Amino acid sequence: MTENGWPQVGRAACVNPVVPGTDGARPEVRAGDAATILIAWCAWWHVNVRAIDTYWPRDYWGWSATNDVWNSNHLSGTAVDLNASELPWQRWTMSDDEIAVIEHGLRLFEGTIFWGGHWDRVDQMHSQLALPEGDSRIGEFAERLNNGHLGIYGPPPAEADNDPLWDAVVDQLRGTA
Repeated sequence: MTENGWPQVGRAACVNPVVPGTDGARPEVRAGDAATILIAWCAWWHVNVRAIDTYWPRDYWGWSATNDVWNSNHLSGTAVDLNASELPWQRWTMSDDEIAVIEHGLRLFEGTIFWGGHWDRVDQMHSQLALPEGDSRIGEFAERLNNGHLGIYGPPPAEADNDPLWDAVVDQLRGTA
């Protein structure tokens, strides 16, 4: 069991959909509602905090098979690290304005996300699901995101979009791909 109350999983339980609004950023996260929320958080961060797709090959990650921390949320696919080279562990590198924006984002995500900037051993790159597996607020918030809340995802268009890439992203988020 990881720190936030989710069981560890293998790679097969994860998806890596393109983060909306990025040039192909695809962190590995747990399929289902966890992916819906975490990928939405990545998209929100990308637009409002710092771009996550400017360092190649990549400067972000999610799920990992191993970790120095035995109960790391990366082992359950319920955590992401964004802008890792710019935001090293245990260093305050963000401006006060960026921190204020993140605090605003955390309120928008209604308690479903925890930010590593709140830890005593600061980790500004790190964000994770704040609620344990089975908490009804996870499914409820994911459904609201999928229905257009915050404008990151939305309901299907009134007429068929015939966009196989978008259909694949939605299928990955839902874990039906």
